[in-house]
Amino acid sequence: MSDEYFNPGIIDKIRENTNKLIKDIVASQQKEIAVIDKDIETKIQQKKEEIIKAAKTKAEAEFLKEKAKQELDLRLKITKFRDEVVDELIVKATEKIKTMADTKEYEKSLENLLVTAVLTLSEPEVIVYCRKQDKKIFTNQFLSSVAVKAEKENEVKSKITLSNEFIDSMGGLIVETSDRKISINNTYEKRIDRALGKIKRELSLMLTQEG
Repeated sequence: MSDEYFNPGIIDKIRENTNKLIKDIVASQQKEIAVIDKDIETKIQQKKEEIIKAAKTKAEAEFLKEKAKQELDLRLKITKFRDEVVDELIVKATEKIKTMADTKEYEKSLENLLVTAVLTLSEPEVIVYCRKQDKKIFTNQFLSSVAVKAEKENEVKSKITLSNEFIDSMGGLIVETSDRKISINNTYEKRIDRALGKIKRELSLMLTQEG
């Protein structure tokens, strides 16, 4: 082989070119590695965000589920408490009505109920229904007195007739127009029922606001 191949200058040149090629290869690899690293970092960040979002969504779902459960539980407790209060009111009202029987207070109550019904109907003639045991209260004098009081209030003279039919009730009365098309139920049961309906609504609203 010729000695020229062993020329130091040529060898140095080869070495220089080789080193440059190695550097270029290394630099190229470093760029590719940087791109890969960046891609991996992006994917890791995306995965983190996905995990966080999934956890947040699950947490929100659990929160809403628990909130709905607690709200339902609260509504049930409110309803139970409200019904207990209403039941207690019914018992007390019933006891009060029983103690009123055959008293002037009861007679006055019937008078007020009848006046209210006559004023509401504002008809020239009405029919009143009462309990059999209360018939003795509804004398002609009693009915005339009620008619006079009603007339002073609405300036309509009403003839009040006591029916021969009786009602089954704790107390109170029912008043109808002479043609029986319009009726006002002023029995104690019905009045208690109407009052309790209002009380239930007010209690529910009050308890909800308190909650």
